Amino acid sequence: MDGQDRSWSQQLFQGFADEAVRKLPLYRRLCEGAAGDREVADRLLVARTGQQIPNLLLAAVHDVLLTGEPSPLADWYGSIAPHPRPVGLGEDDPWTLFRDLALHHPGVDERLRTRATQTNEVGRCAALLPALAGVAASAPGARPHEARPLGLVEVGASAGLNLLVDRYGYRYGPDGPEINPSSPLTLHSTFRGNRRPSLPIEVPHVESRVGLDLHPVDVSDPAQARWLVACQWPDQPDRIHRARTAIALAHTEKPELVTGDAVADVGDLVVRVAQFALPVVVSTWVLSYLDDVGRQALMVELDHLAAIRDLTLLFAEQPILVTGLPIPPRPDGRPDGPETALVRVDWRSGARTERRLADMHPHGTWIEWLD
Repeated sequence: MDGQDRSWSQQLFQGFADEAVRKLPLYRRLCEGAAGDREVADRLLVARTGQQIPNLLLAAVHDVLLTGEPSPLADWYGSIAPHPRPVGLGEDDPWTLFRDLALHHPGVDERLRTRATQTNEVGRCAALLPALAGVAASAPGARPHEARPLGLVEVGASAGLNLLVDRYGYRYGPDGPEINPSSPLTLHSTFRGNRRPSLPIEVPHVESRVGLDLHPVDVSDPAQARWLVACQWPDQPDRIHRARTAIALAHTEKPELVTGDAVADVGDLVVRVAQFALPVVVSTWVLSYLDDVGRQALMVELDHLAAIRDLTLLFAEQPILVTGLPIPPRPDGRPDGPETALVRVDWRSGARTERRLADMHPHGTWIEWLD
């Protein structure tokens, strides 16, 4: 089938197969199958505006399988089968089984109509940690060898798993020292290029943490917690493990979550941060869901808050998707590509400065430090 003959939904699946999941045998095969099958691809039409994306159909089927649905398709899912079946041809091809669930299972239909993807990817904390450590060490009021406490306000927090950034362990490269080794979850990442951030010996002190989301996820609800796992990709067992371990940790150290709007309600949460702590607004792969007007309104709101107190914004986004945000160019002049930019915006005594700290993999598996 020629690309010009495909519906927009089929083209979305083909693009997802060629880019996002090209190295993942199961999800690449399923997306290629949907790209050649208009009936399956058009299942996205029943989803809400803004959620008509391939990942939603993949997650809907994944979630049904995670409930224990008796289907041979589960044999290919590393999140379910201890030794997942390899993707191949003939009887080793999972496409027909996936197609049947996607088209005919009422649970898949219900999820497509009511759910939104929730990729609460804690791997991104591997990039947030050195950024937050730098903010704490350089914040007004910080003393030599005594960083300032931070008050985290996460926009688009989902279940708030990234708010537990100081509860995870970290190791950068196979031979790097482990930071916070007592944590039940160690996040692994590697540095690319020649520059390195100053890694902290200990995690920064987080005085307070609160998440803001239109639809916060309650991990104490088994169905909501399972959906977080369903939105991960079963071809990536490390991501599945991270999500499940972080969810378990959140059961014991549940962060505060507030239902609200990124622009209208962020100010109230920033003002709540104790005066001796520095408010840090954090957002990872969320601001791209706002339009240009919404992103500009958020920056205006933070500008207004800066008249009251110092604060910092840390965000990680793909530059081409977030026009309207202040993203400095790379110091080497290389044009922006598919990488995620990690940007720090400081307001000190009302004056605003921006720094592009790093480019990174969207899941934090590698970091190219630039600052």
